[in-house]
Amino acid sequence: MLKLYNTLTKSEELANFPSKEVKVYLCGPTVQSSPHIGHGRSAVVFDFLVRYLNYIGKEVVFARNITDIDDKIIEKSLEQGITYNELTSKVSQEFNEAYLALNCKIPNHEPKATESIEEIIDLIKLLENKEIAYQTSSGVYFDISKYDNYLELSGRSLEDLISGTRVDLVEDKKNNEDFALWKFAKENEPSWKSPWGLGRPGWHIECSAMIHGLFGNQGIDIHCGGNDLIFPHHENERAQSEAAFNEKFVNFWLHNGMVNLSGKKMSKSEGNIKLLSDYINMFDGNTIRYFFLRANYRKPQEFSENLLKESDKTFKNIINFIGDANSDPVDEHLIQLFEESMNDDLNTPKFVGEMFNYMKLSENQNEEKKLKIKSTIRYIFETLGFIFTTNDKSQNEEIFKEFFIKYNIKFSNVDSAMSSYIELRQELRDKKEYESADNMRKDIESIGIIIEDGIESGWRWSTS
Repeated sequence: MLKLYNTLTKSEELANFPSKEVKVYLCGPTVQSSPHIGHGRSAVVFDFLVRYLNYIGKEVVFARNITDIDDKIIEKSLEQGITYNELTSKVSQEFNEAYLALNCKIPNHEPKATESIEEIIDLIKLLENKEIAYQTSSGVYFDISKYDNYLELSGRSLEDLISGTRVDLVEDKKNNEDFALWKFAKENEPSWKSPWGLGRPGWHIECSAMIHGLFGNQGIDIHCGGNDLIFPHHENERAQSEAAFNEKFVNFWLHNGMVNLSGKKMSKSEGNIKLLSDYINMFDGNTIRYFFLRANYRKPQEFSENLLKESDKTFKNIINFIGDANSDPVDEHLIQLFEESMNDDLNTPKFVGEMFNYMKLSENQNEEKKLKIKSTIRYIFETLGFIFTTNDKSQNEEIFKEFFIKYNIKFSNVDSAMSSYIELRQELRDKKEYESADNMRKDIESIGIIIEDGIESGWRWSTS
């Protein structure tokens, strides 16, 4: 049974989700600047989570937001002499390219803050009507004294809050720690109409509104993000959502550790940011995924180019070991070790250790047994989102042609063939032949085409 560490309770708990459907929300990027290694870690480790939930039979509804308006975005756009939406459009594309290169699942929903203004205003109005929100000279604020469980998530106390945290210094606030829900517009800033006047949303209310807009007011199963978001962002999300609806907001709060460089947290203030694109170009998505796989997701992870080179070498050794084996999960004991490791709060380094023990033991096994181990390792890695396909486009085209013949689909190019394939699969789903439709999806993933239900295109081609 899957156990996950819940930041709220500070303990591992059985993830006994009552429904087959599991609602997962990952705090996505604030698209002010190019993605760095830390963004990559958060994306990949929670991609492992989503894929493993799928593996154990859960139907994951996965949302990852885009914060496309906040103070830093406005500052950055002014620095560059471009509009905020020009900046966010450019940076959002960089993130999408990075996610694709890392073979992260395309989310079922990818809401943007600027496209959720109506939901944001409705939520603030609800808090105002309940006298939990109030207006000041600079905006609308949340009254933390009206929510009894404030700081329960982060484990802080009001007395111990240190200076320098993201607190709005406003003279007419009721409490110094009250946080902005709506900020009145300043000159030359982007703004939207509201009952309180022109302005824009505060950072925290954006995620709450997007979650409630997508999933309703009864809460979600898992909320993910970096542990730098626990306070104030997730603390404030929880406060405003539970105060508004008198319902538990999140069942499991999951947070990944930061990326360190020479023992220091990677941050703009330290001037030690490592851009993700530099290393995607230098290595590939599989190598970077494997690098993150080797560490406990909740702990800090040391990063350097040498460590990434080591991961690259090790992963290539794994590929060489697998050789041309298929991906049949035939070694039951190795599968059991994989599941035990993942059920232990996504303990991927534990599995890596068990896997290498198996690889060493295989040296003394007959060819049949060795092939079973190879096939099972490949199956597990593919389950975790690693891609074992050629990057030679001509070879891929031959693979595609051969594949579509099985379904009596004429192949002229990937797009036209996939259109027919999606239609055929949808017919099965309309007939409620879900098992056959799911088998079609699993079948095509073997050649590197990923079908993602619930997105506009329905599919993507990845050969990382």
